[in-house]
Amino acid sequence: MTKKTILVFNGGGLAPALNPTLYGVITKAKKQGFKILGGMYGWASLLDNGRIVDLTKLNIEPIKNIGGTFLRSSRTNPFNVKDGVTQLKDKIKEHKIDYLVAIGGNDTMGAAERLFREENLPIIGIPKTIDNDLPETYFTPGFPSAAFYFSSYVKEIREDAAYALSRIYIIEAMGQDAGWLVAAGVYGGADIIVPPEKKIKVEKILDIVEKKYAENGYFAVIALSEQAKFDQPIEGIAQDQKDSFNVSRKSFTSLPLRNLIKEKLGIDCKALVPGNYWESGQPIEIDKIFAIKLGQKSIDLIKKERFGEMTCLKKKGKKIVVDSVALKKVFAKEKIKKLGADMFDFDNLKPKKKFLNYLESILGKPKNQNNGYYQLIKKINR
Repeated sequence: MTKKTILVFNGGGLAPALNPTLYGVITKAKKQGFKILGGMYGWASLLDNGRIVDLTKLNIEPIKNIGGTFLRSSRTNPFNVKDGVTQLKDKIKEHKIDYLVAIGGNDTMGAAERLFREENLPIIGIPKTIDNDLPETYFTPGFPSAAFYFSSYVKEIREDAAYALSRIYIIEAMGQDAGWLVAAGVYGGADIIVPPEKKIKVEKILDIVEKKYAENGYFAVIALSEQAKFDQPIEGIAQDQKDSFNVSRKSFTSLPLRNLIKEKLGIDCKALVPGNYWESGQPIEIDKIFAIKLGQKSIDLIKKERFGEMTCLKKKGKKIVVDSVALKKVFAKEKIKKLGADMFDFDNLKPKKKFLNYLESILGKPKNQNNGYYQLIKKINR
């Protein structure tokens, strides 16, 4: 019998768990006797000028512990390309592709759901986004690593630079519509967290940061979503980024807020904008393990012909387990899983106990913020 052929690709932004997810898909597909192809640059691989490579005989072991994606990525929406769906179907026919495995966030999964629903294409989805805003999965691969790196960065800046220089630092986090990543700054001791879900009063930020700055002994850190919204005309810089999903982005939101803090409070303040750093780097262990398992699960779904589903993670008791859900259910209620009032105190700009418990189930218990070093600096700064 002729081998059945699977095409795997990833679309949208980066995430440290992308390569491990691909590793899970590709190794399981080979083990089950499939021919496995890789699509370069996401959905663009299935358009007229797209590129598809045969991965069946390639050694992919090196990708398992590396962030990013060896298949590269783009934000391409086949529905917003002239004759895009026709091109896609022609490419599938040309390469004799039997099944599609799409890895991505809200936009990639949304396109996959629509292609399954309208064109009846045999698609399996796998979640991915550091934003952690995709519904119907306990967390999205990429988020644990990004949360770990973000909280570590916050801790180091607060403990070292902010204290030593008697300064307020504003650290920007990515996250288009949801504040899961920026809220993880609490694990690094962030004094104020500003998520994008609600419009925040600037005077409230100024009031809280002034108090925290004094209480700490003249230093503080603000964890700020680059998409944060304010009751005053504080705007980031729109990114010149071509996006066929019609998603607009901004960054450097911290700059006008920095200027306002310096003007209103007279305190030295600095903005840090690492940008794609949060999407990069080696995946932490929990991220890598579940990314591989979710990739492997996609091949199980193909063998059972359960198309139009997305692999996902569910919390059962104290365990996180691999499962699957219909793509239509992912977008049945809302397309974005936001940080709600049950998780975050929008009045005092800090996470609630429920969020801390959630983060602990992923990253483990937080380190003691009142350690020996902080005890020392309190004593010498009395």
